[in-house]
Amino acid sequence: MKLVLYGSLSSKLGKELNIEVNGEKNLKEILEELSAKEPNLKPDNPNILVFVNDVEVSLIGGLSYKPKNEDKVLVLPVAHGGQY
Repeated sequence: MKLVLYGSLSSKLGKELNIEVNGEKNLKEILEELSAKEPNLKPDNPNILVFVNDVEVSLIGGLSYKPKNEDKVLVLPVAHGGQY
């Protein structure tokens, strides 16, 4: 699968990664492994959004979805502010 990281998430791992998955691991397992190098990729982080082939992951089974090699997975940090 092609994993694309946006914003600050790409600082340690790079913007794009190609990961051979063959439908064996789900997104939660993949993010847990990557979080060893980039802690903000932890699957329980409420400040990231995950899309598979331009569809928000909650619409296709959540992080239990098992990506295929041809999938494109985007991970975006959520930016939100405080006072105005």
